[in-house]
Amino acid sequence: MEQTAVEKKFGKYVMASMITMFLQSAYSMIDGLFVSNLIGDTALSAVNVAWPVIAVVTAIGTGVGCGGAVMMSTKQGEGKNEESNIVRANVILALLASSIVVTILFLILLTSLLKLMGAEGELLRLSQIYGRVMLTGGVLQILSCGLTPLLRNDNRAVSAMMIMVGGLFANLGLDFVFMYVFHMGIGGAAGASLCAQLFTTVCCLMILCTKKTDPIRLSQFMIRKEYWKKIFKTAVSPFGISLTPSLLILYHNVACLKFGGDLAVNAYALISSTVGSYRVLLIGVAEGIQPLASYAYGAHDFHAIRKIRNKAVITAIGVSFFLFIFTIATARFYPAIYGYEGEAAELGYHAVMVTAAQLIFTGLVRVTNSFFYSVGKDKYSLFMIYFDPLIMTPLTIVILPRIFGLDGIWITAVVTQFILNIVAFGMFASHERQMKRMEAAKTLAGK
Repeated sequence: MEQTAVEKKFGKYVMASMITMFLQSAYSMIDGLFVSNLIGDTALSAVNVAWPVIAVVTAIGTGVGCGGAVMMSTKQGEGKNEESNIVRANVILALLASSIVVTILFLILLTSLLKLMGAEGELLRLSQIYGRVMLTGGVLQILSCGLTPLLRNDNRAVSAMMIMVGGLFANLGLDFVFMYVFHMGIGGAAGASLCAQLFTTVCCLMILCTKKTDPIRLSQFMIRKEYWKKIFKTAVSPFGISLTPSLLILYHNVACLKFGGDLAVNAYALISSTVGSYRVLLIGVAEGIQPLASYAYGAHDFHAIRKIRNKAVITAIGVSFFLFIFTIATARFYPAIYGYEGEAAELGYHAVMVTAAQLIFTGLVRVTNSFFYSVGKDKYSLFMIYFDPLIMTPLTIVILPRIFGLDGIWITAVVTQFILNIVAFGMFASHERQMKRMEAAKTLAGK
């Protein structure tokens, strides 16, 4: 990327990233469609209950991959391409090391974690089956999520998108074969996802190893402790971005079990499979700007940073409003698509309609999260990412249901995202003042 043309690549990177993130999240959505229609809504709830555990694994892959990708882009912006390549190799080593530790740990803790979330009886049994199969392939999950950011930062955003398209079709076809033809149940759904992630991992590695410019070489696989420290430090932000939706699922599932039982859990499962999937598109907008913002930051190109920031904010807000309108217009169809009937269908439809307004505010929050860790403002990013799941949502979801009943659960995300929008505007204003001071200092140094 040429320094003066960074912002011109905005549309390509953001669109490819949106599609890639949506397809990456579609694995659970497709599993949900098959298990809800072929097994029942309890099976869909089981996928939803197990997913926060599995999401920690995928979040680690995304976090390490994005943490390394930020460092790669910054090195490229500084003109240090060979160092960038060594960073890339260290990211792959870090992904492999993380995957081994995480897989063993979560296989041991799975049942205890599911019980902690309130799963019991048939719900617990199905959650255990789905979780064990998925966690057995933890190495594939971490690599498939962690290698995608490396492709994006190697100017292969479209390649990453096409690989995800292939993985999605593989998942779809194998879900049909494993569940409909061979009647493998919920374990078949998990197996199909792992096979698709194997496809994704192999394709990513093939591209990285065979690309004409700067392919991965064995000589680059030299462990650099200082790189690992920086990778994992930056990884805390994208890890949180990836994990937060699953933490919110956890909080909402616990609240649903307390205030509405299995019927409420089923309703929230419908929210997660629809509104939750749409939120991923907004994460795609945010993650798409990362290579560009980090490159501009490394090059100290403040004009490009502003262009990227402003375009990202406008795009995210526009997509947010579109997704809100789309959800309201199509919500009536969701219960039937996922096999809901009777009272479950009505409650699910009502829950989606009430919570849809969160989409209006989510886009700006996601852009704020990614923008700040991309330009070295880790403290801003960490506050935005972790304040919600660790403090704001736990408090809100305790208070609102006591006042509004189940509707209090559905509006929790609307309230928290609105508050974070106010915080985001304050952070952008503060960062703008800092950039102006840096520009002034740069001008004086040039004189």
